[in-house]
Amino acid sequence: MGDNHYRRYVEHRRRTHPGEPILSEREYWRMRHAAAESNPQSRCC
Repeated sequence: MGDNHYRRYVEHRRRTHPGEPILSEREYWRMRHAAAESNPQSRCC
């Protein structure tokens, strides 16, 4: 449940935005949670 999201994010950034900064894992999850809170959608939990 989300264990590979950050890894996929890093791979995407390296492939499509080479040389640009990559968020730390902590920053990534903060961004994801903030986005989910500001734009609620139906979810299972």
